[in-house]
Amino acid sequence: MPLLIVPLSFLQFGLAHLRRCAVPVLLLAGLFAGPTGARAAKWEPVPQTDLAATESAEFPGADVEFLLSRHLMRETAPQQIGGGRMVVGENSLLTENFIRAKVYTQKGVGDLGKYAIIFHTDRRVFDTSARVVKPDGTSHELKKSDIFESVRAKTRNEGEMKQITFVFPGLEPGDVVEYRWTEQLGETLWLETFYCQETFPVREYRFEVGAMRNRGTVGWMHCPKPETGENDGFVVTFRNLPAFEEEENMPPMRELRGWVYVATTFPHFPNDKAIWTELSRTWGDEFNMATRPATVLKKKAGELVVGAASDEEKLRRMYEFCQGEIFNTTYRTTTEWQAEIEKHKGEDAQSPAKTLEKGRGRADEINLLFGALARALGYEARLAYNANRSTLLNVAIPSGWAFIYDMRSVAVKVGGQWQYHNPGNYLLPFGLLAAGAEGATTMLCDTKKFEQGEIPTSRAEQNQHQRKGRFTLDDEGSLEGEVEETFLGHEATTFKADNWDKTQDEVTKNFRDALNKRLPNAEVSDITWTNLENRALPLVVKYRVRVPGYAEQMGQRLVFAPAFFEVGEPVVFAAAERKSPILFRYPWIEHDDIEIVLPDGYALDKPSAPQPVGDPAGPFGARYALKYNGKTRTFGYQRDFALGGDGTFNFRKESYPALKSLFEQLHKSDTHSILLKPKEAGSAPASAPASPASVQP
Repeated sequence: MPLLIVPLSFLQFGLAHLRRCAVPVLLLAGLFAGPTGARAAKWEPVPQTDLAATESAEFPGADVEFLLSRHLMRETAPQQIGGGRMVVGENSLLTENFIRAKVYTQKGVGDLGKYAIIFHTDRRVFDTSARVVKPDGTSHELKKSDIFESVRAKTRNEGEMKQITFVFPGLEPGDVVEYRWTEQLGETLWLETFYCQETFPVREYRFEVGAMRNRGTVGWMHCPKPETGENDGFVVTFRNLPAFEEEENMPPMRELRGWVYVATTFPHFPNDKAIWTELSRTWGDEFNMATRPATVLKKKAGELVVGAASDEEKLRRMYEFCQGEIFNTTYRTTTEWQAEIEKHKGEDAQSPAKTLEKGRGRADEINLLFGALARALGYEARLAYNANRSTLLNVAIPSGWAFIYDMRSVAVKVGGQWQYHNPGNYLLPFGLLAAGAEGATTMLCDTKKFEQGEIPTSRAEQNQHQRKGRFTLDDEGSLEGEVEETFLGHEATTFKADNWDKTQDEVTKNFRDALNKRLPNAEVSDITWTNLENRALPLVVKYRVRVPGYAEQMGQRLVFAPAFFEVGEPVVFAAAERKSPILFRYPWIEHDDIEIVLPDGYALDKPSAPQPVGDPAGPFGARYALKYNGKTRTFGYQRDFALGGDGTFNFRKESYPALKSLFEQLHKSDTHSILLKPKEAGSAPASAPASPASVQP
């Protein structure tokens, strides 16, 4: 996983985007000579024209401009590098990197004053150095204390991420900053990707492949006017790249942002189509050999499906056995098995029979067991490979085969149609794949023919967030009560995946912090979770909450928004214009059921229900209903919202004005207010609804 480098003021990219991506990581030609790397090199003079510049020539108004962003990728034999501080293994891949940036404005000082290189812990970053050059040519190098390493995050999908931060003290408009580092990538080349387009404009980006036994195939996407050449290897240069702007709910950045990739080559095959076919044949052969049903597997499969009347029930039973009864060592461990699990991580997959015998296995081994059980019952089963749609939507590009290695499932043919299953993912219920796999092109690995399919997407009703609140509102405007939130489908599995490596205390703290961000005065207590740390669904969280001042006092009246779960949420799509298509991760439904006991002595003052928006059965819509019980002073509010109710949850950029308008209408309806007035002010009898036309009794 190459590293990501971003200004600390622009750390907006989710960890899901960090896999195999890198932002400006390029080498200044001639700076690095010999194996000692960046630290042994001298800084080259900065041209006087760049020191004197007060504005970007190509991008007037820019706060920061990357003048040079250069990268050399090469292979090194076993040796000590980095001044003898590190030993590199056989055939280790390295990138040697250099960036020169000009700061034009005070905002640019804030953007570039702290800069972070983010990388996965399976890689190493070393030989870091940096300096600041003043307009008069004087410079000072950063001290060791100005460059420090820290742990950034740890997730189940990405593992532990670290960052090295450059802090540029005394930075001012007009200064030039330079920094460089070396990264160890791994031992062999399969696929490496690098962003050439940045959050700042880039005057020159240079990518070079140097000394490597397999130099790979270099390609690029969304990069204008490449200049290519040979320099004991391959060199490509791009000039005057505009700044990349991230937008809400946009496609994966590789669908829009300039990037370079290096994929391994297969010299014995004439073209990419032949490589696709050979990979399909090879992986298909390996899967068929591994899942050949032994007698013990046939016996077990027969036991599991006794009494099952349908194909779905048979597959469900085998799926739930593999996921629930086989201990998944990719997700879980025990003190007793820890050493064995760690040792087995890098070993070849054990046979399905061995997984069944031991009662435990890695995620890939559990999938093999499921495939073997399915084949034991006579089903046709194949290994299916696909790219993660959060990384790349379209793999129909040169060397696109290199991107499908990220996600695997087992395809089983039922009634002439392929169904896709992944019991090796401990968090996925039967019938659901990871959100990043849905809609993706998949390669159905087979020894006889090359075949591709498309993984179906889930339905909105499968992905629900159900929210229930029972509150009391007092005459000072404080709201207090109990809340229960239920998550189903991707609403549950993505939450679990994002929090799988966190303790329950950490998850609870983050949940409380998120609620306090929306309702700063909220006092949250007694948070309890159900099914947070296991595979069962639904995921449920319950808590008590008190919100002083929830209802605003307006003279003798109180005004409050009944949509407790939407209060404080910002409007979606605030930008006036849109440059990219709109993609949501999956379709989903929200259902809110709220009851509020109103303060004694108050009555509803001509209440009206929020205006409906769109159509919940269509691409987008919300419906609302109110009711009031005068005897118990209980005000009821229900909200039903759906995005993708008809299966449409991605939109062209031309649809943005209409979609933005719908979200604005939704925000207006979600913040709709109810007015209360003292009874002595001449209110209607408490037992009757205040407005039968708009409030359901």
